[in-house]
Amino acid sequence: MRPLIPLALATLLVTGASSAATPATPDKGEAHLQHFLKGRTPGKPIDCIQPDLSAQPVIYDGAGIVYFTAGKTYVARMAGECPALRENRTIFVRGAGGRLCRNDPVRIRESSGADFGFCTIAGFTPYSK
Repeated sequence: MRPLIPLALATLLVTGASSAATPATPDKGEAHLQHFLKGRTPGKPIDCIQPDLSAQPVIYDGAGIVYFTAGKTYVARMAGECPALRENRTIFVRGAGGRLCRNDPVRIRESSGADFGFCTIAGFTPYSK
C-alpha cells in the first residue's frame, strides 16, 4: 500500500463575510464555475489527475474544485451534495503517489479551526481552451 502524501492545500479566500452567517450557495457557486469555464471545451471524465502543486486549486461554493496542470484545467465534482465546500474555507486533500483520484476524501476546515468534515471526489472533467 502506498503511503498517503499530502497533495494540495486550497487557497483560503477571504470574502469579508462570516461563513457562519452566510449559508452556502451552490447555485451561485455553479454559476461562477460555469462563467469560469466559458470558452473551454470539456473532455471525457477521468478518475485521477496529477495536479500541478505550484498552482493552488480554486473552490466554487458547493459546485466543485478547479485544479490546474500544464495545458489543462480539471474540475473535481463531489459525490453527492457538499454544502460545506465554500470559497472562504480551506481544503486538505491527500492522494496516493501524488495523484488525486475519484473517491479521495476532501477535508474542509475554516481558519478559526472549525472542522466541517469530509466530502468525496466523484471524478474529474478536463477542460481545454
